[in-house]
Amino acid sequence: MKLVLVDNPQSGSAISRKELREKCAAADITVEEFIAIGDGFESKLKPFIRAGKPIAVIGGDGTVSAVAGLVADTKATLIPLPGGTLNHFTKDLDIPQDIDEALARLATLSPRSIDIAKVNDTPFINNSSIGLYPTSLRSREQLESAFGKWAAAIVASWRAFVSFKTYLVTIDDETFETLFIFVGNNRYELDAAGGTNRTRLDEGVLTVYAAKAQSRLTLLKIALFALIGRDKQLDEFEEFFPATLTIKTDHAELSVSHDGEVSKLTTPLRYAMQPKALTILG
Repeated sequence: MKLVLVDNPQSGSAISRKELREKCAAADITVEEFIAIGDGFESKLKPFIRAGKPIAVIGGDGTVSAVAGLVADTKATLIPLPGGTLNHFTKDLDIPQDIDEALARLATLSPRSIDIAKVNDTPFINNSSIGLYPTSLRSREQLESAFGKWAAAIVASWRAFVSFKTYLVTIDDETFETLFIFVGNNRYELDAAGGTNRTRLDEGVLTVYAAKAQSRLTLLKIALFALIGRDKQLDEFEEFFPATLTIKTDHAELSVSHDGEVSKLTTPLRYAMQPKALTILG
């Protein structure tokens, strides 16, 4: 097998390209080209996508998401490989989290089609949200280098607790105040341990959790749970499973998270599924 491999060589946990090439060779895979994620990587990758090449990507959810958005609705095949801090996507696809195992099994697999979601023109493979989480995420990112991940999460949650704001939104003709809306690609379910998982990525529905305006104590609880990835455990959310979603608000722009990244997007926010738009090998 020949493939193009997108990586993030600047990541502290990145495997060297020499080692990656050796690991691929051990699985009878030839790396035709390495492309580093970052500014301008899209233009370098697009010729290979147009040619329908297998595009492997090693990294966390944000890296995989950036490449998946380019591969969707093309003849190219995405090969997601675990290699970042957060690998929810590869875990939900039952891809081994050991890179050698993930590479070795590729020869036994056949391509399959799964869903990808979009908010306006921004694709996401896991989830997106507005309100509390994107605001806290921006704060956490600013603090992580000084305090570390978990201490930064606590400080960011406290900041949200002290200076939170709510949004007046309309969903399905119902208008209400909220401090947090979560939108997932396909159905997110609670497991026995209280975490979340997706058993399918081809059902063609969004998971929507909307928190109605709450007390400050409840706000702090939601902030902490959201920043450690346990927000869907809370009973303060209303739950929907639509194929499309439009969020209207009196804000011209909102900070919107998507697979761990945060962007300013114009409103209204229009969420939609792209059923089976992404061909993967994994």
